[in-house]
Amino acid sequence: MTMRHMRKKLLFVAVLLGTTSIAAPATADTVVATGKAHIDMATASGPLPVANSRSAGSIEQITIVFVGADGVAVPDLPLSVKTSSNALLTVTPTAQPGIYTLAAPSNTTGGNATLIATVMLNGATYMGGRNFAITAAAAGPAPAPTPTPTPAPSASGVSTMIRAATPTLAADQSGCAAVNYYDVGPGKAFAALGQLPWSKLKGCDTVRIYPKAGNAPYNEMILVSGGTDVAPAAPNRFLRVLGMPDPVSGALPIIDGTNATQVETLPGQAPRSLQYHDNGNNRALHRLGIVMVGPQLGYGYNNGPAGYIAIENLDIRNARYDQPFTDGLTGAADKYGSFATCLYVEAAAHFVVKGNILHDCSNGLFINSKNGGLQELSQDVLIENNRFYNNSNPPIAGVTNGYHEHHSYTEARDIIYQYNYFGDNIPGAFGDCIKDRSSGLIIRYNTLASNCSTRFNLEDSTGGGALISGDAGYATTYVYGNVIDVAATSTNNYLAYYGGDSGQTSTYRQGVLYFYNNTMVVAGDGNSPYPDTLLFFLTQPNAVAEVWNNVFYAAPVTPGHQGKAMAMAYAGSGTVNLVRNWMSPSVAATWLGHPAPAKVTGWAANIISAGSPLFQNQSQHLYAPAPGSPLIDAGTSLASLKPGMTPLWLPATQTPALHVARTSDGQIDIGAYEY
Repeated sequence: MTMRHMRKKLLFVAVLLGTTSIAAPATADTVVATGKAHIDMATASGPLPVANSRSAGSIEQITIVFVGADGVAVPDLPLSVKTSSNALLTVTPTAQPGIYTLAAPSNTTGGNATLIATVMLNGATYMGGRNFAITAAAAGPAPAPTPTPTPAPSASGVSTMIRAATPTLAADQSGCAAVNYYDVGPGKAFAALGQLPWSKLKGCDTVRIYPKAGNAPYNEMILVSGGTDVAPAAPNRFLRVLGMPDPVSGALPIIDGTNATQVETLPGQAPRSLQYHDNGNNRALHRLGIVMVGPQLGYGYNNGPAGYIAIENLDIRNARYDQPFTDGLTGAADKYGSFATCLYVEAAAHFVVKGNILHDCSNGLFINSKNGGLQELSQDVLIENNRFYNNSNPPIAGVTNGYHEHHSYTEARDIIYQYNYFGDNIPGAFGDCIKDRSSGLIIRYNTLASNCSTRFNLEDSTGGGALISGDAGYATTYVYGNVIDVAATSTNNYLAYYGGDSGQTSTYRQGVLYFYNNTMVVAGDGNSPYPDTLLFFLTQPNAVAEVWNNVFYAAPVTPGHQGKAMAMAYAGSGTVNLVRNWMSPSVAATWLGHPAPAKVTGWAANIISAGSPLFQNQSQHLYAPAPGSPLIDAGTSLASLKPGMTPLWLPATQTPALHVARTSDGQIDIGAYEY
């Protein structure tokens, strides 16, 4: 359904219903009569009846959508979906709007549970529900005592990790005969994170972390290894570490690095250190982060990195230089280093980072590849619907110049950033929004409302070796459908750097950067003939930026003033090809007075206007075209792109929400939105 049609339909429903509150018992849809809006629930075989039965360990996908008075389903409309007892029945949204995973834990004692979905629309509340009778798990023999682990490095071998035929887009557990649940929180089986057998977790295990009373933090570190040196089961048997939002406030459970401890207590054993193995360093988790993904101390790398792991819906915070924690190896008080990270990943294949808040750390997210081998190669990574803010470091004498720590810093083979929101760095810091050294890189549908130094810092591979720099996907990068929102107070206004910094120029990026259908708004008055905003820096002569259908708007804050000056290409070399971009007149091809080898072509094929692009509500940062906007139907065709690379969705908002489809009306608009 197009957004235009959806607005018309919702207006029609509002006229019918006014502000009436509509409610009903959870055993049936609120309104089911023909011509009335309601919530519909169904499985692949048909509508869900009022009463249902399921057995322990069952898992399936169901559809839950709001259906308007005109009988048209609206899968993009966010619903509140929950069950009356997660111990009996769980419901989890998938990456596909309107599709949910419904599961009965394999260890449930049985009983009755209710599936409940609600939505509030134009003052009316709609509720749908279904009852489930859950059959208890069959009794079995008592588990054998867990032996004291005595890991030893494995023999020489080769990585078991293979390249994904298609990108991993969800933490899939559909291939699990049963999902093993480990519940952490008040009144749950485990009161603290350290009570879980982290070193034993593997595919088809799900850790569910619940908020503490008053949303107090877990001041603990965790290490997720995914059964190190155990071949991953399959793409549809993920290990999930899943935060369970507060059912009232929606707040995510907090993992706080301040004074954190890093201890695991296995059943029947004394507490042991969660020991992180840094490829020969033989040190425990040490000054690097709060939530870690990597092999345990004593295990080798020969079977490849941790794999098929998802970290979801957690608020991870406070790993910053000089903040205290307790070293799990020595038991002594220690402090984080300057590179401390909210979520630190040494190497992970088929890895999902989704729905998290990563803030107040030196790095928000760090994903590494090391030593040029498959055993230490991160690959097939999805970074989706996360929120980053207050990361990076200000300059600290003798420690960091403030440019080396970032919101997100990644190196992998095949990686997607989508629907993420990047806020400001900590005051005084100069880190980047996205610093990346990957192949197969796609950055789409994100909002970067940040004072970060460079929005897209695309450097050369330094750890993945030829597995990344020699990969076919290294030569092609896609950046599309994003909003770049720069406040008037920001002084760090670099847009995109494409090249390298290692000094090995033979491996610098020198392929094609496809940059299209993005909306960039730079607020502030222009007070200098020199550019305040530097757009494209291509370091290699063969590098090309294909820049199509973008908005580059210099938005003055004082009436009658011109906006800030921008330079399309500056320093560097390479070629920037322009087609059908909307640009303010303060945008110039190059830096005035600073000639460079870089070339800019296609200047006449753009729209240059002294006015506004006519957004829906610029003061509210709503950058979709308003009626009469020159952006409407003004874009160039994207038919030359490979399949799947045309903009299909809208950028993220500051509050995580269900993805909203971009309208498709046959002629593409300029910018990240479609009228």
